Amino acid sequence: MKVLLINNFLNNTVGGVENYLETLVSYSEEHKTEIEFKWFGVVEKKTKIYQKFYNSQTTKAIINEIDSFKPDLIHCFSIGATVTPHFMSYAKSKSIPIIQSFRDYYYICAKAFMLDTSGNTLKHHDNFLDCILNHHPKQNIIFDSFLYFKQSYHAKIIKKNIDYFLTPSDNLTKLIKEKFKILGETIANPVLISNSFIEQSDLTYLLFVGRLDPEKGVMTLLKSFKNILQEFPQEQLKIVGSGSIESELQDYVINNNINNVIFLGKKSQKELVHLYASAKFTIVPSEFLESYGNVILESFAFRKTVIISDLLGIEKEIRESNSGLVFPHGNVLKLTESIKKLLTDTTLRNKMEENASVYIKELSFDNHYKKLELIYKKILKK
Repeated sequence: MKVLLINNFLNNTVGGVENYLETLVSYSEEHKTEIEFKWFGVVEKKTKIYQKFYNSQTTKAIINEIDSFKPDLIHCFSIGATVTPHFMSYAKSKSIPIIQSFRDYYYICAKAFMLDTSGNTLKHHDNFLDCILNHHPKQNIIFDSFLYFKQSYHAKIIKKNIDYFLTPSDNLTKLIKEKFKILGETIANPVLISNSFIEQSDLTYLLFVGRLDPEKGVMTLLKSFKNILQEFPQEQLKIVGSGSIESELQDYVINNNINNVIFLGKKSQKELVHLYASAKFTIVPSEFLESYGNVILESFAFRKTVIISDLLGIEKEIRESNSGLVFPHGNVLKLTESIKKLLTDTTLRNKMEENASVYIKELSFDNHYKKLELIYKKILKK
């Protein structure tokens, strides 16, 4: 079985989707499975404004890839930036089935955060004006209108051409089914990191891993950690990642004399292994609706519990498995209370760590690959 993977970027642009695709291709090659993958993506992130609607260059390149590789199936991931979906009609003319993996809420709401300007979670998406005027984040009418029309245009092409869809969370699956009126299902994200050769080290700090952008809630975390230091002055917070507000966050730490905060920048998967191993627990304070949360799974792989905001797609599973604490997004006081609880109640923390290790067993890459293979075969039989 030959499967063409299509994504905006290649593996040299490290992100959640790219890490997953790199693992998927490597797993198939190392285990000599019956699936032969080929990954199409581009290196250059920047595109001209007209290419954001229709990128003829990447469309022609994908068509050439289809003709040369001759895939039995096409599996699309993050598209709409450097790669636009116009190649789909050509694949359709060749009777090649297409699966689209929706990894976030962009094709439900062009702004992707799924929040209104008051911070309330959106249950559905109504219309253009509501999106432009009332959905977060707001930039300006021209930019927001451009974003909306680009998303709508691409969504129509995707809806017309795909045969099936996948998402990592039940909530996203529900919304995609409502909007696109096509068949699909939820397939949980697998664990992409292993602790097989790492022993638990001295637990010396709290950990954040992610982009340093406003929607990731790091400012809320710093405000909460400032409160924590008043009662627990020896505690340390390590922040892994980079992003648009990195300097602003560092300035906040300096200006408010917050001790024991260490900014580590971006780290490789190998470096993350050691960081997770020595952490007391991980904090994921996202302030936009995330479809899943890979950092949570990575923490669980190292038998670490988590504190997450209520906007993570895995929130329900965390509550039901009692493997972590959930706080209302953006609420400094509630986050502070949650951190204090895990710092002081070792019995609770140990129990949650046990539950986390149990929960993670079903999410191995072996299990994920088997499920994905069954889905491919099911689509090809249709």
